[in-house]
Amino acid sequence: MKRSSKGRRVGLLAWSLAVAVPGLLLVALFTLAEPERLAGDWPLGIGAREVDTYATIMDRRTGDTLHAEAERYLLSSPAGACALEQVGPGWSTHWFEADGHGDSVEVRRLRTAEGGLVIKFRRAEPFRAQRHIVLVPANAESIRLKYLELLAHEFGLITPEVSFVRLVACGLDQGIYVKEERIDTDFLEKQGAAGSSLFTQGHDAARPDHLFPAFEDDTLAGAMLRRTLAMAYTDIERGETGSLPYIVDVDAAVGLLLMEWMENDGDAFGQEHLFAYNWAKGRIVPLYRHARGERTGITGNERSLDFFTALLKDPTIREAFEERRMQLVDQRWRMKERFAAMDRAWLPILAEGASLMMAQARAQRIQEDLIGARLEQRDVLAALDLPLVRASGAASFAEQGNATRYWPSAHDADILARIADRTKAHVSGDTLVFPRGRYVIQEDLTIPYGYKVVLDQGARFELGAGRSVIVQGPLFVRGTKRNPVFVRPLSDDAPFGTFAVVGDGSTHCSITGLQLSGGSEARLNGVYFSGMFAIHNAGVTRMNDCVIGDSRGEDLLNIKGGLVELNGCIFEDAHADLVDLDGCKGSVAYCTFRSGRKDSNGDGLDVSGARVSVWSCLFSKMMDKGISVGEASQLLVRSSRFEGNRLAIAAKDLSIAYVEGNTFTDNGIVFGAYRKKPIYGGARVMRYANEYVGNGKEQEVDELSSVVPQEVMDEKVLKTFRAQ
Repeated sequence: MKRSSKGRRVGLLAWSLAVAVPGLLLVALFTLAEPERLAGDWPLGIGAREVDTYATIMDRRTGDTLHAEAERYLLSSPAGACALEQVGPGWSTHWFEADGHGDSVEVRRLRTAEGGLVIKFRRAEPFRAQRHIVLVPANAESIRLKYLELLAHEFGLITPEVSFVRLVACGLDQGIYVKEERIDTDFLEKQGAAGSSLFTQGHDAARPDHLFPAFEDDTLAGAMLRRTLAMAYTDIERGETGSLPYIVDVDAAVGLLLMEWMENDGDAFGQEHLFAYNWAKGRIVPLYRHARGERTGITGNERSLDFFTALLKDPTIREAFEERRMQLVDQRWRMKERFAAMDRAWLPILAEGASLMMAQARAQRIQEDLIGARLEQRDVLAALDLPLVRASGAASFAEQGNATRYWPSAHDADILARIADRTKAHVSGDTLVFPRGRYVIQEDLTIPYGYKVVLDQGARFELGAGRSVIVQGPLFVRGTKRNPVFVRPLSDDAPFGTFAVVGDGSTHCSITGLQLSGGSEARLNGVYFSGMFAIHNAGVTRMNDCVIGDSRGEDLLNIKGGLVELNGCIFEDAHADLVDLDGCKGSVAYCTFRSGRKDSNGDGLDVSGARVSVWSCLFSKMMDKGISVGEASQLLVRSSRFEGNRLAIAAKDLSIAYVEGNTFTDNGIVFGAYRKKPIYGGARVMRYANEYVGNGKEQEVDELSSVVPQEVMDEKVLKTFRAQ
């Protein structure tokens, strides 16, 4: 049959059907299909943004959208420059506004995420106690970052809080952005890690310079740590991995390995990681921040040898990893409840009026991806545990020089025997005993890890100039008032370094009848000791009837962490502070704090990040403060005397001091309450009945703080300090 070559016109009906039928099919699809199916993977390169657009237009279900308002951040510039259009790594000045805050800020592009910004606030006026914040464009799937934050907290990791804000910049609404605080030293201090040094560590064998800790501003820490790690790597290559748990915080390391495995499909080493070196413990502390930008794409069946990749070679860490993974499997129901709370709070904001059911369906897929069936796989360790090799060229970046081995070894008993032979002490089982007698220490003395040290009454230590004694286990000093234990410099004009204890969090120190003087401070075995007498990371420290005086360093006595009880001791004549308690809980009773040195400018008792009660003590002639309490501490002071101090009691930086039944005589100022560090807020002194005689000024208070008169102390306050 012959066909006509004459074209036929397509009528209106045909055109209408051609448009209507696919449209109706799409409406039916997006209205009737389960959101979980629509939120899955689509063929032909169709992306999530396209699916969301179609769902917003064609989904006819009611009640599927919920509008919520995000906090609004405004970035503008008097010169009209757009923060989003700047190029290069430098900073530019802009005006920033948010609820309750308006100030000039510095802005630069974020190198690791397209469209991201870093905003730096003035140190004197941080934004809600934050010096730097990071903003990155968000979408509905950014709820994943809140889940990761919750998981990181579950593992006890230090990580910044994530939230979502609306950014207005360049005169336009730029939509929703992820907002988080940038990890810096101020951030670490707020997390209780003051004095730590930040560094990055990469794992790409193509970049040997990235395979060593890279500190931004602490070359001393970098050189010291590289020497220590070089010694540990030599052990690892011989199959000896026991050093790592004493160099790296094991709990945090296990948490970070799990986070990286969940977040990045089993590739824990495809990016640089951020760590803090804790000078108080001599430990590397892994920090968590979610991945931004492209992964480095490290492939193959080997990993470059570094302290992070090597962790799973240690049986202790492997066991801890598996135990923590199974704990998370058992607790998934609780995590999902917490995820659901995040969904209710943030998904309406992230969806921005689009299909909320689609956003919820995607959120469910993200949850399953993070803590679903994959978490139960038995070969989790296999994905991380690959052969380790030294990267080509890495040796040229290694630090030269000697390091001290301060972790346990198979030779510790021999080392202890040599110490006993050299000093004329004696060994009894796991204990090194120094009986009555004179002990001259002319080189640094480090007691092997975990061994107990006992100083009997009548023992007299004389330490050479700059020399130190480090005990890495329990310390028992068994002196009396009449027959004390002495620690002195070998020469009066040449102070020793420190007499110190480094514990494991459960170490017990019982110190009675110690008379110690003439030291300064030291950095030894990767730890900074600010105290002439220093006790770090002990579980319990009890000191009775001790006399500690005449220091030439930052602190006379410095105790970091644990339960502390100081009773009947005398602390006097320091170059700076007498007693510094950091991160402790406990009591100070019947002690004397006094200064007779006119060249000193320290506090009697300095309390930071702690909860301490002070009973029946004397604070006399301190050139700075009798008691200084700061960094969100709690202090109770009762039945004590403050005589002739420049400032009797100072509360700072979100701390609160309860003061009752004390006598204040001839002090320049009785009470001070103020914010010292901008990353904190003000402070309060709760002032009950006290006696005041001849003081120069009753109080000095800034606009953020207060001294509050009170009648009767609430019993709940006393219970707070008793239950320690």
